[in-house]
Amino acid sequence: MWNPSKSVKLSSICTKIAIALVVAFAFAMPFMVNSYVGYAGKNPEVAFPLMVTLYACIVPGAVSLFCLDRLLANIEKNEVFIESNVRLLRFISWCCFAVSAILFVSGFYYIFLLIVAVAAAFLGLILRVVKNVIEQAVHIKRENDFTI
Repeated sequence: MWNPSKSVKLSSICTKIAIALVVAFAFAMPFMVNSYVGYAGKNPEVAFPLMVTLYACIVPGAVSLFCLDRLLANIEKNEVFIESNVRLLRFISWCCFAVSAILFVSGFYYIFLLIVAVAAAFLGLILRVVKNVIEQAVHIKRENDFTI
């Protein structure tokens, strides 16, 4: 039977797989970008800026995945409404905004990145709302813990 505990475990496994894929992608990126540029018939001069953009996005992407892994570890320990989770969600949302900013600037040479930048900003905004909800729940929990 499927339950919340199994769901958190599956999310944790998927996060670890995503971390491994980001690391693999970082090593394979020069080959992949050059193959894409050649296959798509793009100007070869776009390969270097595209690689710089993708490497710049790897940093906040990897950081957000590590934060997500810590968040899931806290949830697995039944520590949901704690200040640490609020900080982790805040940090993940700022990583989304950082990726959005990088992609927005890069959208001037590759227009498709503007669409991805908007999606990353929207995800960051949603995470900020979730962070605010969890933060209020932490505050309510703290008050309830002091109530007799």
